[in-house]
This record gives sequence, structure tokens and C-alpha cells, in this order.
Amino acid sequence: MSAARMGEWSLVDHDSDPVPADPSELDEVIAHYKKISEAMTEQAALLKRIGDGDVRLLKGQSADAMRKRARESAGALDKAAGRYADVHSALDTYEPSLTTARTDTWNALTDAEKANRELQSAEGMPDPVNATRPDDAPPLTDKEKTASSDREAAINTAGSGIAAAKQKVAGALEALRLAAETAAAKIRENWKVDGLHTSGWDAFVHRLNKFLKALVEILTYIGLALAVLAILIPGLNVIALIGIGVAVVSVVASFILAAQGEGSWLGVILGVLSLVGIGIAAKIASKLKGIQGLGLTKAGPVQLNLAKDKIGTLAFALRNLTPAARDGVRDALFKAVGNFRSMGDFLLKTRVSPGWWHIFKNPKWVLKEDWSRLTKAWPKGDYRWDRLIGISDIRDVNKIASNLGLLGNIYRIKPWMYVGPIAYTIGWFGRPFSMMNPSILNPNDPRKNNDGWHDANYSGLTGENPV
Repeated sequence: MSAARMGEWSLVDHDSDPVPADPSELDEVIAHYKKISEAMTEQAALLKRIGDGDVRLLKGQSADAMRKRARESAGALDKAAGRYADVHSALDTYEPSLTTARTDTWNALTDAEKANRELQSAEGMPDPVNATRPDDAPPLTDKEKTASSDREAAINTAGSGIAAAKQKVAGALEALRLAAETAAAKIRENWKVDGLHTSGWDAFVHRLNKFLKALVEILTYIGLALAVLAILIPGLNVIALIGIGVAVVSVVASFILAAQGEGSWLGVILGVLSLVGIGIAAKIASKLKGIQGLGLTKAGPVQLNLAKDKIGTLAFALRNLTPAARDGVRDALFKAVGNFRSMGDFLLKTRVSPGWWHIFKNPKWVLKEDWSRLTKAWPKGDYRWDRLIGISDIRDVNKIASNLGLLGNIYRIKPWMYVGPIAYTIGWFGRPFSMMNPSILNPNDPRKNNDGWHDANYSGLTGENPV
């Protein structure tokens, strides 16, 4: 709406145009408020007819139940229409004052620029009286004295013109200020008597919703960034923990917004489902890690003892066999010794990786594991993609079972163990989508092509409940 005019505004004590608004641009705003006021008045009258029992508009048992609500809505809508009418009237009255202020300040600037030119000319006139004269100079003539008087008079006249222009600008701005105060008073005059009050709680909810929409917007980008990072370096417990925290906060914020009609229940449902999926996966992963730990701490030593016993039995048998029968037993003994060494090496090198939930119990352990995965994955590319989709624990159980099962099968993968990876996969890939705003989820939403931050404007033109 800025239509600033260029000129030497410093002559009237302003750095730039003091009235930069174009009055003609108010026409569209005035027409907008008039249109809204008339539409509200028309709808209020229609609701009143329904509330008064006009069966031509609505009838039946459901209509009877709606009549009271229609009367109440009609009253509130009529009061709201009055507020819009007041805004229209105030702006319609204010516009001529703005036009006058623009005209008066421009005329004053023109006068000041003219007076300034006259001042510059006057200052260039001869001034014999005040000029430097030698001691032996002849006395000033009447003509010379008159020249100095004329110069001083011209300077005073030009200065008075500039002063008058400044006063004219100040008067125009003061008149505009009074007109603005009158318009503001007109807009607010019925606020305390029309019954449409905004309580302190309403104001708090307004600010809270604006904050929550911005928060969900920010968490969306954080969640997407974490998902991308987890794809590049899967299995980082800290990323999983932060991602879950982001999802929880986002779901809570989305629930509060959706409960007030300021958000989408679809986003809440997706968020809850993703958290349920992650929870199921964490529970099953915890069981699988328990199986791993049991194998390494209990089944492993048992297997080693069995291997030792078998080695002892084969060695004893080897001493009591004839040379012709020793070859087969010797091969079995070598194989048993090899299995014994392999299982021993495996038990010494293998340990159960911590789950992300262990960060609360032993953060140093979890962070050390994350650092180990980072150093392995980044420079060497030793990726474990199965950690991303959640089948790493099943794979590790299989590995333990195969290494400890050299003398017999220790563990069998049960069908229920695959529920965790499926749930984890759904939860992981559903998490970013659960934090998407309704404008992103809904392809028909008019905000889709706008700047994403518009969703955070609680009362903006692109908000869900424009005001």
C-alpha cells in the first residue's frame, strides 16, 4: 500500500514522505468489509427466520432441535456483522482525511522547495553592510545599504515560507492523527456492549495454537532430516531416541490442534500408529536382545562344556582304538577342536548391542556403540541396512544360533519375531508422514502451493479458520 512520494522532505523536518499510503488502495479494503458485513447480515437474517420457526426453510424433528441454536447463532452473527460494518464505516470516513493529508503535505513540500530556492537566491545577493571592508574604505552609500536590507528581507521572507510549510505539514499530520483516532474509536465503540468478548483464555489459546502450528511445522523438517540421516547411517540409537521424541511432541501438538478444529485428525492417527509400531518393535526387539544375551551368557558356556566333553571323549577313544580305526575318530576330534575354538572366539568377540531404550540406563555404553557404528559406516561404508528396517536382531539371533549350534540347534526363529521388524518399518517410515501438515497431506488444500510457513499463521488468509 506504500506510495511514497520523492522530494526534499528534510525541508519540512521529515526524512521521507510522512503520508506514504495511497488512498485509492483503501477502496478495495472498504469494499471487502462492506461485502462481508452484508453477507453476514443476510445469513443472520436467514438463521433468525429458521430460529423463529419458518418451516419453508427447515422442518422436522431435527429442525426443532436446531432452532434454538439457529437463534443464538443469528444473534452472534448479526453482532459480528455490526463490527465489520463499523470497520467499513470508519475506513470510508478516514479515506478523505488521508487524501487531504496527502494533498496538504505535498502542497507544503512544494511551497518549501520554492521557498528554499528563493532562500538560496537571496543568500547570493550582495551584502555590502556585512562585507569585509578595509579601514580606509569610503562610507557606504544609500544604494549599498538598501542592497543589504533587500537581501535580509528576502532571506527572512524565504525562511518564513519554509517555516509556514513546516507548520502546514504538522497541521496536516495532526488532522490525520485525529482522523485515525476517530476511525479507531468507531471500530471499537461497540466492542464492550455487543457481547462478543474475547477472554484472556481465548487470547491464550490463540497464541498457543499459533505456537503449536509453528512447532509442528519445525518438527516436520526435523523428523524428515532424522529419517534421511538414519538411512545414511542406520542403527544409531541417539537418532532413534530423538526421532521418537520428535514424533511424540508432534503427535501431542497435532492432537491439541485437531481437538480445536485447527488441525487434521489424519495426522494424529498416523502419528499414533507410528508410535504404536515403534513401541511394538521396541518390545519385540527387547525380547530378541534378551535371547541374544541368554545365548551368550548361558547357552554359550553350556555349548563350550559340551564341546569340551566331546573332545575328551574322542581323545579317550582315540587312545584305545587300533591304528586302522583312528582316522575317522581323529577327523571328528579335529572338527570338535575347531568348533571349540570357533565358539570360544565368537563368545569373546560378540556382545549384545544396546537398544535405544538403554540410553537411560547406561548412556556411555549406548553413545560408545553409536560412535563405533559411525566410524565403521562413514569411512569404510560397512553398512548394516538391516538395522534401518529392524531385522538386525533376528539376523543377530540367527548368527548366535549358528555359531553356538555347531553341536546342535540352539534357537529357532519364531514367526512372532518378524512382527517387530514389520512394526518398526511401518513406524519408521510412517513417522515423517505423521508430522506432515494438513496442507501437505491434502492435495486439494489451497495452501499446498503457498509457502509452507503459512500454515503457522493462525489468523492469516491461508489459515484454517481465517478471521
